[in-house]
Amino acid sequence: MQTSNGVDKKGIIKALVFAILLAFIGIAFLGWQYNKIEKEQIPALEEKIEQKTVEAVLEKFIHARIEENEAMAMRYLTEGAVLQKNSGSFSLLDSFESYELFKSEKLEDGRYRFIIKLHQAGGFGDLVEVIILVKILDQYYIDSVQLAG
Repeated sequence: MQTSNGVDKKGIIKALVFAILLAFIGIAFLGWQYNKIEKEQIPALEEKIEQKTVEAVLEKFIHARIEENEAMAMRYLTEGAVLQKNSGSFSLLDSFESYELFKSEKLEDGRYRFIIKLHQAGGFGDLVEVIILVKILDQYYIDSVQLAG
């Protein structure tokens, strides 16, 4: 039905309803995409961030050992790791010059295990250690250091 101005009111209403319907379809699609991302990609991203945080703590600990800064290295140890050190299970400082990370994995209980190779200065031998990190109050600490083998 056209008015005297030549405007088709039914056509305008149909176009408006169609636009609103398209808007709802678009919102539903974006919501579905968001849920998909939230369920799949965000947890994976959080896991990667946590892994990098743990690796950064390990790197600071190893660099403190390489620099023979015992006070700094001790800051990263839990009580259990300090007991291991005091009992002679591992040497905190021993003329290390570099290290290699061989393997890292997240354990079922939320801890992380790293296998590293410490190169001693002068080529006097290398040590392979298994280092376990644990999260305590939003910070990661070295919970265990054991010589491999």
